[in-house]
Amino acid sequence: MNTLKLTAIAAVVAGIAAGPALAESIPSSKATFAYNELVALPSAAYTAPESGLYNTAASNGWTSILTAQIKTANQKDLFISPSLQCGIVTDTTVKSVNGKDSSATARSTVQVRVKVTGPDGSVTFAEPNNTPAAATGLNGNMDGGLVYCDRQQTLSAKFSGLNCTAAPYEFTDVDGDGIDDVVDGSVTCADPEELQLILQTLNANSFNFLAPNVTSGVHTVEVQAKTSANVGTDAESGALSGAEAFIGAGSVMVEEVRMIKGNTGESLDLL
Repeated sequence: MNTLKLTAIAAVVAGIAAGPALAESIPSSKATFAYNELVALPSAAYTAPESGLYNTAASNGWTSILTAQIKTANQKDLFISPSLQCGIVTDTTVKSVNGKDSSATARSTVQVRVKVTGPDGSVTFAEPNNTPAAATGLNGNMDGGLVYCDRQQTLSAKFSGLNCTAAPYEFTDVDGDGIDDVVDGSVTCADPEELQLILQTLNANSFNFLAPNVTSGVHTVEVQAKTSANVGTDAESGALSGAEAFIGAGSVMVEEVRMIKGNTGESLDLL
């Protein structure tokens, strides 16, 4: 912290925005920091019903979870480093009888983006902010931001079943040669065998975002997160699937810097 030569440190609890009077009183600073021990973000969850064919997604939408303010001089850049705990729960159950395939898929994600509101009220999003929907397969729920956590779980099985009975042997002239052939009785199972897999994880991730060429004045930096859940089952066999994503503790560091001239966050060739 000393190497940053901070002139002001501000800790702002998530969801609390400073009023205009407070914003005007903020001194120019090199960095600011905000943290929250428990981020109040609703989880996104979906559990497939027990019949039919399903491929459905759910999302809680973008929610501001951390907010900080910093007053910058003209022609400055902001390095923004959000760190979050994100958790994922996936639950898949398959049921199979008489050798039929049964499958279930569950997927959950946590996305993060950084919203920057300038002194004139203009809104921009720090880079990177380009997660494509096609790269995730979550039915278009991935609209920008960066994926912090993502897990897809698929379970498939083909079982014989339980409570099986065999038909009695039959003596039938199968090939028409006048001699009875012995035909084994077929086996039929009444109840399916069942297999369930549940995974729950919690880990912390961080990434560096950049807001280049910001104007002078007070800027409000909001870390926004969105959780998504997606499930798919054949369900005709009784397969079930559920998915859930949630956010734990989080923090964000915002630092005012002056980057190399012409560097907008993309690759820069030095001559």
